[in-house]
Amino acid sequence: MAGLWWGGAVAEREPADAHLLAAVDRALSGSGAAAELVCTHVDRSAADPRTGVSIRLSGPPADPAATRAALARALGGPVLVDADGDDPDGAPARTALAEAPSAVAGRVLRFPGADGVRGRVAVAELVSTTPIEEVRAVGATVGPDDVVDAGPNGFLRPQLTGGRMTLLVERAVGGVFTPFEIENPHVCCEGGH
Repeated sequence: MAGLWWGGAVAEREPADAHLLAAVDRALSGSGAAAELVCTHVDRSAADPRTGVSIRLSGPPADPAATRAALARALGGPVLVDADGDDPDGAPARTALAEAPSAVAGRVLRFPGADGVRGRVAVAELVSTTPIEEVRAVGATVGPDDVVDAGPNGFLRPQLTGGRMTLLVERAVGGVFTPFEIENPHVCCEGGH
């Protein structure tokens, strides 16, 4: 997972994926760099867990200091380029920087090749065209010829774990697999509880 990594602390307790990605993209707009891989991380160093974000940039921005400042404003917390320091507000950013580059932990929101994954895709194709290294099923075995239905929006949220990017799936109707994490979970009882 080599590359240029930045870590940020997110002010919002549980930021929505779309809002977080939009904030990162706005902050990087015009900088000469893009966020090619974006992950969230849970920092448990304080009594109240906080969210950190790791961002692998496509390259160095033209003005790194201004870009870091814009990203810090967008996220509502400090942005770090290394995991050093003892500022308590930077703990989520340090966690993100410690976990993402070595794929120890993290929830992947954006990854290279994700835009091309829509509908039904063979596991072998998914592994060969994206950084997803493994597709693992809950209660079943997945082979290279099995099919993952990513849906019309291609909603995939792999996990970084054990040094690999892994997509967790489950068996669905029709003999295909669907991502374990779904885009729009069912709200029980019309949201009454």
